[in-house]
Amino acid sequence: MTGSALLLTPSRGLGGGIERYAETVEWAFAAQGVECRRVDLSRPGVSSHAQMLARARAMLRADGAPARLVVMHRALLPVACLLASESAVCGISVVCHGGEVWGGHHRPRWHLESRLMRRSYVRVVAASTFTAGALSGSCRATILTPGLSEEWFQALVDASAVSGQRGPGIDLVTVFRLADWRNKGLPQLLDAVEALGRPDIRVTVCGSGAPPPELQRLVHEYRHCTLRQGLTDHELAHQLAAADLVVLATRTRSGRNASGEGFGLVLLEAQVAGTPVVGPAFGGSSDAFVDQVTGVAPPDESTEALAMLLEDLLKDPQRLAHMAERAAEWARECFSPQCYASRVVARLL
Repeated sequence: MTGSALLLTPSRGLGGGIERYAETVEWAFAAQGVECRRVDLSRPGVSSHAQMLARARAMLRADGAPARLVVMHRALLPVACLLASESAVCGISVVCHGGEVWGGHHRPRWHLESRLMRRSYVRVVAASTFTAGALSGSCRATILTPGLSEEWFQALVDASAVSGQRGPGIDLVTVFRLADWRNKGLPQLLDAVEALGRPDIRVTVCGSGAPPPELQRLVHEYRHCTLRQGLTDHELAHQLAAADLVVLATRTRSGRNASGEGFGLVLLEAQVAGTPVVGPAFGGSSDAFVDQVTGVAPPDESTEALAMLLEDLLKDPQRLAHMAERAAEWARECFSPQCYASRVVARLL
């Protein structure tokens, strides 16, 4: 294990679970006394990867101290392997999330990345047991699920303490990067709620990025749906804490237009805020909640299955309240920031 890390990340400021994961890893290193520097990919494309390579190489040579490269997306692994020849580099840890693992076989660079992951100095880290299983045909992976920084964890706990009694009606919340609204199953969620025929159910869509015109049209078609974009962390925490259920209905597909949930960090965030969850039917989100205790998932991705599950949950307010209590207990115990920070160091360094 080295005493410092150089973090290579696919973005900063775009939002989404991978970016939040990277921020938490950066916080965890600081909490454990590990010096950490960070280089972000400014935009897609070969020239941007070349710029990342140049910046990272300059940092390594200027410092000269031993450092481990921590790569927050497998697409950045070629850059990391080019940096591996630098004398300061003490190995590579690459984090694999979801769809990029099981859906990229058609891309030539996917095969290159897979070969690089089998190199002796590369440690592969999966965001869930599902992702680790998807990788098992080509390499072995240890598991480090996403977690929460101390500041974000406490903000969610604080929001649950002041949310008080929920208002009349039922509030369902879903959260994702807005450009991904189709892959995140929003049409199916809205259709499922419409099928219930209950005017007291409201759906709030929270997300980062500009909403595409098609998303805006979809939201306007449903009287029970509201779009909230660009929320601050404080606002998002209170939105999650005030919800009756947080629903993530991500579609799981392989192939050229692959999608899927590697973990579903918003499910964990919601439970820390004291709200039970509905996860996707497939993918890695089973690691993000305790089935039938803190959350549930439909048996398949059909609108009918999701509607039946929501109807079953919402007809029993006492069960929902008990799930909310258990969700807070489980998430806060299993993902306490200090315990998580030590896991980060053990898995990545």
